[in-house]
Amino acid sequence: MARVLGLDLGSYSVKAVLLETTMRGFQVKAYATAPVAAEGERLPRLEAAIQQLLASGPLTADSVTVAVPGVSMATHTLALPFNDPKKVEAALAGEVADQLPFDLDEAVYDYQSNDAKIGDVKGAQVLVGVLKRSELSGLLESLKKSKLDPRVVTHSGLTYQNVLNTLPPTADDEGVAVVDLGHERISLAIGRAGGPVDFARMFMGGGLALTKALSTEFQIPLAEAQTWKENHGAVGTEVVGPDAERAAGAFLRALQPVIRELRSSIKSYSARMKRPVTRILLCGGTAKLLGLAGQLEKDLGIATSMVTLPADTQGALGLNAGPEAVQAWALALRGQATGAKAPRFNLRRGEFAFKSDFDFAKDKLGQIAAFAVVLVVLLIASGIARNTILERREKVVDQVLCDVTTRILGKCERNFDIALNLLEGKESPAAGVPKRTAVSLLAEVSQRIPADSPVTIERVTVDLDRIELVCQAPSVKQMEDVIAALKTYKCFKEISEGKVEKSKDGTKVGFRLDVKVECPDESNAGQG
Repeated sequence: MARVLGLDLGSYSVKAVLLETTMRGFQVKAYATAPVAAEGERLPRLEAAIQQLLASGPLTADSVTVAVPGVSMATHTLALPFNDPKKVEAALAGEVADQLPFDLDEAVYDYQSNDAKIGDVKGAQVLVGVLKRSELSGLLESLKKSKLDPRVVTHSGLTYQNVLNTLPPTADDEGVAVVDLGHERISLAIGRAGGPVDFARMFMGGGLALTKALSTEFQIPLAEAQTWKENHGAVGTEVVGPDAERAAGAFLRALQPVIRELRSSIKSYSARMKRPVTRILLCGGTAKLLGLAGQLEKDLGIATSMVTLPADTQGALGLNAGPEAVQAWALALRGQATGAKAPRFNLRRGEFAFKSDFDFAKDKLGQIAAFAVVLVVLLIASGIARNTILERREKVVDQVLCDVTTRILGKCERNFDIALNLLEGKESPAAGVPKRTAVSLLAEVSQRIPADSPVTIERVTVDLDRIELVCQAPSVKQMEDVIAALKTYKCFKEISEGKVEKSKDGTKVGFRLDVKVECPDESNAGQG
């Protein structure tokens, strides 16, 4: 039975939920939390909190799932007129590059798409998350210091698909928003009850802004304001007393940016999906503020309540687990999900791929075994048929070789090596045939540049001892790929790079390559 750890890397505390998969599903085995220091760089603070968390109890797991902390991940929602995965993958690179303030080579991204109807054309709604490679690399290196290597690094909003899946399905024209009110970040996910997440984003805001507003209002230190907020803070109908009313005013002023962002996001979702949001579910530590659900319901005009986890999960998490435990629980569920039902989004791909990922092999073990048996049978049958056919063809080839050598050399020779030596001899009629031509060199160049390469060859000049290429490509990396590919041919000895120039619009680079042609057999012959 596999053990999965969902790790919520919050800015106020880190939370962990440990699940153990069973034959019928899963069980919550443990829940733990540890505070994050208020001062210092984010990653060192998280490292210290994680080490404290792991030391607090048995949280050993077979796999770990985390969401990218903070708001450094950019999120884009795209509507495409097709849903074929290959077409979606090909279209995304250009779409993402157009929206980035830096080069695409510096980014890592993944997406999740849902089938949609765009007018009369069936297409896909694609949610793309983009993160700088340096950010992901830094996060993985930081986790490695605690001996954690997450199998999944995902988008915080997309984890709430597991919350939507706990809700009974409703009409297709009703949307549900899950709002995670953290300490410094708000995560928003919108979709259908029982369905996938169609819209997700992250933005700044949360409990720290409320604490600062309270500190400013009463002119007290942040630590004192945080304690007062946790013990006495309230808004709306839950406010009692003059100090609480004064504090509630400060809270409401600090909440206005969050309410504006939520209102605009919900409006954007409804316009895109043609589906109103009829319910808001709150989670996260700041959601514990008394009266907050009622206040948001009043301000947004949408029914608002707290996320309710399944009864067995609530009991397993324990009394100390409140709404702040929801994301860790959702991340743990994401880690144990496999097959078609599992969300696709995972930044552990390409150079950051999880190196010990055998999930595919385990899920497909039965099919792989059956395919192996069929393959062995086909190989045996193919070998028998091939031997029979080759035996017949060998006799035909021997006769053709005999006819050729008789016509050119005046005698029949059935041994290929002997015939080749005779035909290549200095006195043979074939001695004057050149061993390479401009056409053959051009063919070698063409074969070594992949057909799907984004490199465009604008001009080629071919001589028997030199080739000049003038090309255009999206970046210098493609030039290096071309050079590496050309060097695989033994006769391309030296490849010199000319001046690299960017196009006027900055989307392409032009470069020239000079290739010296010199085959090893010719070089040796010249030395002899």
